[in-house]
Amino acid sequence: MSSLVHPPRVTAAAGWRTGVLTAVAVMLLAAFFLVPHALTHEGVHVGNVGRSFRQGMAVYWDSGGRDLPRQLDTTVGFWFRFHLVKAGVSALLLATAVLLGAVLWRSSRQRADRPGRMGIVLPGVLVSLLGPFALVGLVANVQGAAAPFASLLPLLTSGGGDGDVAADLPGIRRQVADFPTGRHSPALTMMVRDFALYHAVLAALATVVALALTGVCVVLWRRHRITHEVRSRRALKLAVATTASVAGIALVVAVANVASAAHPAEALAALLDGGW
Repeated sequence: MSSLVHPPRVTAAAGWRTGVLTAVAVMLLAAFFLVPHALTHEGVHVGNVGRSFRQGMAVYWDSGGRDLPRQLDTTVGFWFRFHLVKAGVSALLLATAVLLGAVLWRSSRQRADRPGRMGIVLPGVLVSLLGPFALVGLVANVQGAAAPFASLLPLLTSGGGDGDVAADLPGIRRQVADFPTGRHSPALTMMVRDFALYHAVLAALATVVALALTGVCVVLWRRHRITHEVRSRRALKLAVATTASVAGIALVVAVANVASAAHPAEALAALLDGGW
């Protein structure tokens, strides 16, 4: 009698966990886009951060000093908090996606010979989309929080108008081209140093991701070898191929950013010329 009653209880529990985790994932996804955009600090927000940064950089470059002027310091501080909040939400979203994936995997094995498998399709699609999204969001925002000044540098070449740094860009490009041998502003030293940190952080994060995903590949492949159910073997083989591909991409990103961190002036020059 218990063998007839227990499976429905297991299925109901798995369905309840799937529903709760799916709802949490949706709320975290909404928070990823909405909460950081609600941050405002001393008049700086997402809508004007680019203009505020360019104005601050114009003052910083013309000052010839080492310390950030107040407006630029405020802008960089806002950008740090913006990325910090998004990194935290991304971490929670990634953890939720992993938990949801584990629940769906167990549920799919329990329902292998039962009807109702379509009930896990929508959460499964959600996991396959949210997992990579949360991972990229976590890496990008940890990088941005670690080097917020450098992460704002792409905004130098956008926008324009009175009070912006556009008039100083030719001089910045000339000094970057001669760096470190030529005469250069203290602001440029700050730009190059933070740009090196920016790429070094991404190189380290991408390496960690590549190693972690390689470990996941090994675990999935071992499970694939001891699994006999046809559908499970196919799913595991697809998971191994996908994970290995993402690990390869992460490794390429790591190598590219090691090169940029080793030669930050060249990378900054490419950025100012419209590359990235």
